[in-house]
Amino acid sequence: MNQPIKIFLVDDHKLIRDGIRAMLLANASFKVVGTAGNAEEFFLKFEEVVPDICVLDIQLPGKSGLDIAEWLKDKYPKTKILILTALKEDAPVKQCRDLGVEGMISKDSGRETYLEALEALKAGRTFYAGQFTEQLLKSAQGKSDKMASLSDRELDFIKAFAKGLSHKEIADHLNISPRTVEVHKKNSMDKLGFKNDVELIKFAIKEGLTSL
Repeated sequence: MNQPIKIFLVDDHKLIRDGIRAMLLANASFKVVGTAGNAEEFFLKFEEVVPDICVLDIQLPGKSGLDIAEWLKDKYPKTKILILTALKEDAPVKQCRDLGVEGMISKDSGRETYLEALEALKAGRTFYAGQFTEQLLKSAQGKSDKMASLSDRELDFIKAFAKGLSHKEIADHLNISPRTVEVHKKNSMDKLGFKNDVELIKFAIKEGLTSL
């Protein structure tokens, strides 16, 4: 029998944490292994459980959910992130996308949307609810399809890689870990459908990334 996906909930409202936990109790595919009401509490508890998915509220006291997301993508890139937000028009969708956040839904979402998002992340897909997908599409206007598929961080990696920097030099240049450099490379290659470094460098030259 497959082990349930481990979920960590971060929200400053206990009612919301308890509500999501109660919702998932009836679903054998997921198991809540930890909760926190702020970033400080999250950092104290996280490494005891290292979950598969973190469900993060953006607006937290102290460090925000985006601060947590950035830390996770650097230190624990295998942990998927589902952002919850009460914001809509002003939601930092592109910032989440550029960080590599896999999912984003509104706090107004119903049970079905929560479960659909978690199932998507479990299967290795991304899930940005309707209004957030529209914002991403608007921000991608004017870019080629391939360029639009890449996050800003992945573009930063490609620019540095095409200039001949080593993985260690790229890590130092972007202030990330060498492991995260590997993640950005794999994600870039997968999105672009490339099989080797030469294809990636040719792409960078064609798109003018080597001159930036």
